[in-house]
Amino acid sequence: MTSASVILIGDNVTLSFNDIEANFAPAIKGSGECGVLYLANPLDGCSDLSNEVDKVSKVSSPFALVIRGGCSFEEKVRRVQKAGFKAAIVYDNDDDGVLVAMAGNAAGIKIHAVFVSKASGEILKKYAGSTDMELWLIPSFENSAWSIMAISFISLLAMSAVLATCFFVRRHRIRRERPQSSRVREFHGMSRRLVKAMPSLIFTAVLEDNCTSRTCAICLEDYIVGEKLRILPCRHKFHAFCVDSWLTTWRTFCPVCKRDARTSTGDPPASESTPLLSSTPSSVASSALSYTRSSLASSSAIQIARAASRSPSVSHTHSLSGTSYIQQSLGPIINLLQ
Repeated sequence: MTSASVILIGDNVTLSFNDIEANFAPAIKGSGECGVLYLANPLDGCSDLSNEVDKVSKVSSPFALVIRGGCSFEEKVRRVQKAGFKAAIVYDNDDDGVLVAMAGNAAGIKIHAVFVSKASGEILKKYAGSTDMELWLIPSFENSAWSIMAISFISLLAMSAVLATCFFVRRHRIRRERPQSSRVREFHGMSRRLVKAMPSLIFTAVLEDNCTSRTCAICLEDYIVGEKLRILPCRHKFHAFCVDSWLTTWRTFCPVCKRDARTSTGDPPASESTPLLSSTPSSVASSALSYTRSSLASSSAIQIARAASRSPSVSHTHSLSGTSYIQQSLGPIINLLQ
């Protein structure tokens, strides 16, 4: 059931009437059909019309107004078409205001046919035969609007499905082509509990002479009296807010010396004043031992070379004296190691 509109346009007059197109007649398309309205004679259209088009007037699109009843809708429309009219407008003979869809055989029907209410037909009768009044049959855009909306919605769904498919396919390909070595777990910084457990102090004055004793190496701002500083295991200091964000968000090592902040406090970081050799007893002993060994080896070699030109007894005497000298030299060092 297709609805349309019947519009009557004239001098200072514009009237619109609702109608329903016949199921067996061609549908009204495009911008509609325009013509001049005439009363069918006889009005019920159940017999051949006496007012044929060539007898009425020479107009391009004459329309015939027919009342319901007396015969079928199909018979009325066929007689109107036989008389040369371009459209049949059938109005109801009952004042109930209910519009019905005219049914019939569509074979051979070439003109438009619409059904209007009795009230609309009575008004149209007053303007029938007026050549200065135009009657328009306008197609309803309700069905077209629903069709457009449905097509647009389906197109949108199709485009969304295509885009989603492309996205997931590309994502899968990137993951598949990514080397296994790069699939490391995402960085997770230190917990705030561990960071808060590190020692802190309130800055009062510069007490040390290192790169972080005056300026925060993260924000590059000088310390102000009263600010809270955080001390890492490597003894470097930073603004508490700066280094807390650094350790929990970015990295887990000191921004200056790269030492892991999760390790316990140990030796202070190396600086320009740090000696190249460690001063621990073990290192001193090992250094002294290696130095003594090299010295004794050199002196023994020299003495043996000199004794080679002498007698064997003299050489044996020098060898024994060299061995006793080595024992006397290494004695204190061995005691130190023990």
